[in-house]
Amino acid sequence: MTSEEADQITAHLDRIEVMVRETNGRVRDIELWRARLQGVAATSRILWMVAGGTITAIIIAMVTRGKA
Repeated sequence: MTSEEADQITAHLDRIEVMVRETNGRVRDIELWRARLQGVAATSRILWMVAGGTITAIIIAMVTRGKA
């Protein structure tokens, strides 16, 4: 193996290392976004449950006042 070939192999390995680091960074960013979206979805579900309970309570109050 000549020194040129060794230099070329080293350059390729360096590029591969950079690509792996970039990919790992992207995967981490995607995982963070997914976690944020899951948190927003959970909060949204809780808010809809609260809103549904409030609307139900208002309807029950309207019905019972109408009959009383």
